Amino acid sequence: MRSRPSVAAPREAMRQSALFARIAAALTADPAPIVLTGGGGWFGRASLDLLDQVFGPALGARVSVYGSHARSLKLRSGRAVECLGLHALADYAGAPPLLLHYACATKDRVAGLGAAPFLAINAEIRDTVAALIERRGARGIFLPSSGAVYGPDEEPYGMSKLLDEDRFAALAGRAGVPIVNARVFNLAGPYINKHEVYALASFLVALIQGRPIEIRARGRVMRSYLHVGDLLLLALGSLLLSPAAGPVRFDTQGAETIEVEALARRAAALLGRSDLPIHRAAPDGRADDVYVGDGTAMRALAAALDLPLRDLDTQILDTASYLKGA
Repeated sequence: MRSRPSVAAPREAMRQSALFARIAAALTADPAPIVLTGGGGWFGRASLDLLDQVFGPALGARVSVYGSHARSLKLRSGRAVECLGLHALADYAGAPPLLLHYACATKDRVAGLGAAPFLAINAEIRDTVAALIERRGARGIFLPSSGAVYGPDEEPYGMSKLLDEDRFAALAGRAGVPIVNARVFNLAGPYINKHEVYALASFLVALIQGRPIEIRARGRVMRSYLHVGDLLLLALGSLLLSPAAGPVRFDTQGAETIEVEALARRAAALLGRSDLPIHRAAPDGRADDVYVGDGTAMRALAAALDLPLRDLDTQILDTASYLKGA
């Protein structure tokens, strides 16, 4: 039976901590402010948690947060940070910031909005954030993109992400600042949201609540997961510790690729709920759904930063721990 790790292996955890310490030292030594957009989303909340560990009570003085609307965001430490509406970026008058740009209308909104309104919303977001860089400059940019960029040309979400990539790479080039562009496929870890959309989240919520797991897919579904915390360490490490002359672009990919029913069984075993049934729709012969990136460039970056990437079992347990608390 597979062992049940509660944390990464001690040596790997020490190396992760060492990289975090180097990033934290670079952030505290550099007085540049940080501007974070999309503060209420998965990337935003995970980033704020990391930055809270770096800055503590000084978080609000170092990080300006923007989102879809004004609100107060409570962090796991108990600290709260104020999030302004994205339109308030027009009032930013600080020094060129380190920009963590996560704001976007997400793929699940395409069906409800329609393609044209969806693209228009993301164009407005793109213009708003680009105007900040054109007006105030930037220290560096982290722009998560999506594996959807490899999909059909007419797919609105992938189109929008390609437009983001092109616009911000050009801005970074003109400003002479580093930019990291991660094409994200499948993530795990704290602050996971959209529990009904993401397979891993839906499985874990069912297990935590003691319900059977329901898999509606009628064909094989292949996925490969990266921990959101590892993604942030890769991005910040690249921007702060070894900034490249041009854009740094990579696909995310985990150490293993797994079919979602095997993922469900793996999660059930790790959470001690193998007694719960897994119901799956009958197969109908459709082609495999494979959404897995080519992690070659990502692994090279991780090796350069000496970052051991968390394994799938650790990712499942970290995600479950967060969902239990949430």
